[in-house]
Amino acid sequence: MKIISVPPQGAFEVNCYIVVSEAGNAVMIDCPEGAERLFDAVKKSGAELKKILLTHGHCDHIESLAEVAEATGAEVYIHKFDAPKLTDSHGNLSEFFAAYLDGPVKHYDKAIAVSDGDIISQDELEFKVIHTPGHTSGCVCYIADDVMFSGDTLFRDSIGRTDMTDGNYQVLSESLKRLTEITENYRVLSGHGDETTLGREKNHNPYIGGNMFDF
Repeated sequence: MKIISVPPQGAFEVNCYIVVSEAGNAVMIDCPEGAERLFDAVKKSGAELKKILLTHGHCDHIESLAEVAEATGAEVYIHKFDAPKLTDSHGNLSEFFAAYLDGPVKHYDKAIAVSDGDIISQDELEFKVIHTPGHTSGCVCYIADDVMFSGDTLFRDSIGRTDMTDGNYQVLSESLKRLTEITENYRVLSGHGDETTLGREKNHNPYIGGNMFDF
């Protein structure tokens, strides 16, 4: 499994990852600002984009979604609770953050809804859906091989904010508790910030493991 990290840019600095199968097919994790740079990253990888997996439906993670999906024909996947955000400028926060976006976020209504435990396959790659609500009601992590793509659920030394639309701190706390029960020390690639590992966050993240709050 080859993973290409697309350097973040813009006001939100969202991480985007391109996972390439042995057959040269690509799966993109989130679809942030800058469609052309995303196209370039896929082209440089030598792969063909087949799927886009969204960790949640906030505007910064879907800013280029419609353009990239329509140009490539890639299938789009999002948790069923966040699927409505793809056509809701209030729900995806693009109304609120309009000044920080690189233009209006185009609606997209062809996504495939997923649920907890689903497996999304591309060639030999398998992405398991872990529903981790709290930042939004439909936040997910995707686990593939030894990597967890944690979106805005878990960051290095931090967690996603819970003060917007359907965010809920107690719900996120329960999601984090669920992650701490995972025994594998996954490499964690999050929606913002630096890479980490699940083991490191269990031991050092002040929001989990009882270091700041007793979950």
